[in-house]
Amino acid sequence: MKVLMLGWELPPFFAGGVGMVCYHLTKALCQQGIEVTYVMPFGPRMIRSDYMKILVADQLFPRLRFQLKEVDTLLGAYATPESYNGEFKKYLLSLTPESRAKALYGSNVFQEAFLFAQKVKLIAMQEEFDVIHAHDHWTFPAAIAAKQATGKPLVVHVHITEFDKSGGLSVNQRVYDMEREGMHAADLIIVVSNFIKQRLMNNYGVPDWKIRVVHNAAEPTDPNIDHDASKIKETDKIVLFIGRITLQKGPDYFVEAAKKVLEKDQNVKFIMAGTGDMLPRMIERVAQLGIADKFIFPGFVNRDEVAKLNKIADVFVMPSVSEPFGIVPLEAMSQETPAIISRQSGVAEVLNHVLKVDFWDVNDIASKILAVLNYRSLQNEIKQHGLVEVRSMTWDKPANQCVDVYNELLKMKRGG
Repeated sequence: MKVLMLGWELPPFFAGGVGMVCYHLTKALCQQGIEVTYVMPFGPRMIRSDYMKILVADQLFPRLRFQLKEVDTLLGAYATPESYNGEFKKYLLSLTPESRAKALYGSNVFQEAFLFAQKVKLIAMQEEFDVIHAHDHWTFPAAIAAKQATGKPLVVHVHITEFDKSGGLSVNQRVYDMEREGMHAADLIIVVSNFIKQRLMNNYGVPDWKIRVVHNAAEPTDPNIDHDASKIKETDKIVLFIGRITLQKGPDYFVEAAKKVLEKDQNVKFIMAGTGDMLPRMIERVAQLGIADKFIFPGFVNRDEVAKLNKIADVFVMPSVSEPFGIVPLEAMSQETPAIISRQSGVAEVLNHVLKVDFWDVNDIASKILAVLNYRSLQNEIKQHGLVEVRSMTWDKPANQCVDVYNELLKMKRGG
């Protein structure tokens, strides 16, 4: 079977979790005999893969190329149009007036999606494939164009929605419309959790029969990785938060819980790794609470640094307000770090050897942090069983489920 897969990014040219999912999923699919042609809008000229065919649309059709090459990497899987355009404005200010005039064309992220759709339509008419599989809403216009041009069945893969990114408070109507159009144009929809399935049914009017739940798997990590914890005393216990510092991830609940933990135990350090629009507010709030000496804000951390932080942490906390899945706890557990996760997350559906909390219950979060830090038997039990659990979550299973969806699509196509 041949699959035309559309994604906005792929390692090493990636910015978010969707890129990593695409990497592991495509590799597992190819190991099962699926021939994948992966199409992305931008990327290095010489990008190659030893297991699948990669096409960079911008390289194939230079006459249709989006002219702002220098800022293509600014758009990540979870970027909002507002944040993208903010970075774009900064970029414009760094240019000469002549270069700035050229760069103005196509500065809108929606324009990028529209141009990608034109190129994918041409690619689809030249490539041989049985099924179209599109990740992330920015690829949905391209997926629809490919379906209309070829008549091939389409599955869209929903990793996150506009409601999850914004907490439902400031939904961008144009993003919502793009998401909804893609979902309703698709023959079937893959979602990463039952949490997201319910979201699609409630907020996008997608019928139950159309949705298939395929949970993500865990990413293998290096067990030999080490970290230079120079700012941390040997007696300190480490509580870790990693993620975008935005409303969706619940950083404010992490800070309030930290205050309550420190009222009971002063030998605790809190690391809040990541960047986002709430970071200045979190730093200010930590100062207001008088616990600034107990917090470390390392800013953005790459994947190697994430592994190192997980290695030294005594407990990882994910207090997300709305988390479609949540791979970060799996990364922590693979480094033998006990995890406390929000019940308002997709990953809570599949994990048993973690402690679960409601994101808003800072008293419960604090109590569970203290329990893991101070009861060695509890910590060891969660650590050992969690490691076994996460090691069993390989990408073979979601790949198998995707193949089942492909076969179902082809059967529907034949009228079976």
